[in-house]
Amino acid sequence: MSMSKHHNVRSRPRCIVSVSPPGPRAGRSFPVSSLAAGGNPVSRTSRPRILVLGATGKVGGAVLRHLAGRDGIVVRAACRTEDARNRLQGVAQECVRFDFDAPGSYGSALDGVDRLFLLTGYSVDMLHHSKFLIDRAAEAGVTHVVHLGTHAPDDTAFRHHAWHQLVERYIEWRGLGFTHLRPGMFMVNILDYARANRDRPGVLVHYTGEARVAWVDVDDIGAAAARILGAPGDHRGRTYFLDSEAISMSEVAAILQAKTGQDWRYEHRDAAELTPRLLAAGREATYASSGVAYFQAVAAGHAPDADRTHGTLERLIGRAPTRWADFARRHRAEFLR
Repeated sequence: MSMSKHHNVRSRPRCIVSVSPPGPRAGRSFPVSSLAAGGNPVSRTSRPRILVLGATGKVGGAVLRHLAGRDGIVVRAACRTEDARNRLQGVAQECVRFDFDAPGSYGSALDGVDRLFLLTGYSVDMLHHSKFLIDRAAEAGVTHVVHLGTHAPDDTAFRHHAWHQLVERYIEWRGLGFTHLRPGMFMVNILDYARANRDRPGVLVHYTGEARVAWVDVDDIGAAAARILGAPGDHRGRTYFLDSEAISMSEVAAILQAKTGQDWRYEHRDAAELTPRLLAAGREATYASSGVAYFQAVAAGHAPDADRTHGTLERLIGRAPTRWADFARRHRAEFLR
């Protein structure tokens, strides 16, 4: 399949590629390294400037790591606090204050930016946050947006998947160059679950029953996004599903046992148990309930394509994607702590 040119969503269909194919939080202001003395706007140069949102998180951090050291680009990290900015010094060439809940921060963050890695929060607010930011990006002259969505077909009935796809459509409608990424379940989240269950070593608590789901390592997402952001032309107008293999949690436990030498077993729980924990952690209620409903549907076998893999990652990153055996080997010490 040849790479398509940019098109308006109202005139041509999108190209989907696979194997066949919080109350407002006002972050404290800090000096913006990307602004010239006196707060003058940044002028565009021959080197494209890339703004990475979620730069201190798992995915955004992986994108930054894979962009670091690339010639011919300027990497700007979006930071909500001065502490975040300090942590990213030396990782990104520029750090700029950005807070989705503070629209006044959008202008300086986007000043001089050519390409944007868009990652939204886990809240219904993602809809208006994304619209406002995409509007400002179009006005600022951003030419390409790489958006991180969810691993779902276009006809998905699950709410939070649908919200991500509405964001995708709005990017297209605004006429921006785009690449949509739809990743599988994050392997690293299982490591987080294991850490949270230290009082029961060797027990993996999760919510997907014996269903197989498609998995991905966030480092592979970072590698793919960085490659696209570095040279977006060949990826313009494309939608990529990112996954490596589809296995069940019982199979994950067996792999961990083989790679760590420790006994592991999977313990399924009804995802309804997650609701109070998510709310206590500050998650927005509507988004949390959608996530719970999705886990329940997966466990019941009612989530079409949850276990579908696409073979896209290897072509994007130029190597075999991380499988669970690789991830377990790499993080063996962390699983054993």
